[in-house]
Formats: sequence, structure tokens, C-alpha cells
Amino acid sequence: MRLSLSGCLSALGVLFIFGLVGAGLSYWGWTIVQDARASSSWPTAAGVVSSSEVSHSTDAEGGDSYSPEVDYQYQVDGQSIVNDQIKFGENSYDSRRRAEEIAANYPVGRQVTVYYDPEQPDKAVLEPGVSAGSYIVLSIGVVFILIALLVAPLTLIFGRR
Repeated sequence: MRLSLSGCLSALGVLFIFGLVGAGLSYWGWTIVQDARASSSWPTAAGVVSSSEVSHSTDAEGGDSYSPEVDYQYQVDGQSIVNDQIKFGENSYDSRRRAEEIAANYPVGRQVTVYYDPEQPDKAVLEPGVSAGSYIVLSIGVVFILIALLVAPLTLIFGRR
């Protein structure tokens, strides 16, 4: 099957957009990983958990996911800050039990150690460092880029035949 010039250009246009989306996701994912790495050496502040629950959502295909939702308060240089980030990266699970276990680690009223970015004190986590979930967005972006890079030459090769 031979692609017309306009079909070939359309396919390359779609692949270009795919590559741009991949580049954007890769950049965002890289910043998540870098923040996760840096968070291990961030200063700490004493905090207290103000709410702790598990949220449920269903995707378009009917798949369920559960997320521990933990709000905590802390102070930096006299400024009171509220945050809800437990760790950098994916914090959603297909197991309700796993999300409940994480939320149970942070009951309301519990004193917690908050790791905050000294340059942006409102950027903080309760669990510093890199986890497998820290790489998810970066990985998806790289896959998008690889697909675009692999399919574009094939489109040009088969478009000429």
C-alpha cells in the first residue's frame, strides 16, 4: 500500500505532535525525578496531619483507582503552610487496601516530619526520595518519543514505495 504525499505529511504531522507531547511529558517527568532526588536533603519542619482519607476514582474503561489523601500543616519562617503531597510521583493504586495502609500511616493529629524545598517552602513531601512511582511520567514521555522516532522513518520509507 502506498501513501499519498498528503497522507505521508499527515502521518508525519501526527508523529511530530506525538514527539512534542513526549518531550513535554519527559521534561515534566524529569523535574519530578529531580525534585524527588533533592527532597532527601531538604530541611525539615514539624507538621501535623489535618485530614487523612482515601479517594476513589473510576477511569473511562471502568478501572478503579484509590489514592491516599493526606493534608498536613507546617510552618517555615513563621509562615503557616498547608500541603497534601505525600511523595513525588504516582500516588494512586488499584488496591483500596494499599491506599488505606498509606493513609493509616498519617492519622489526623499525628505529628509528622515535613521535608520542604528551601527555595519554595510550599513544595514539600512527607516521604522524601525517589520511588518507582517517581519515574512514571518520565517513562511515558520517553515511550511517546521512541514511538515517534521509530514510526516516522517507517512512514517515509513505506510512503515512497
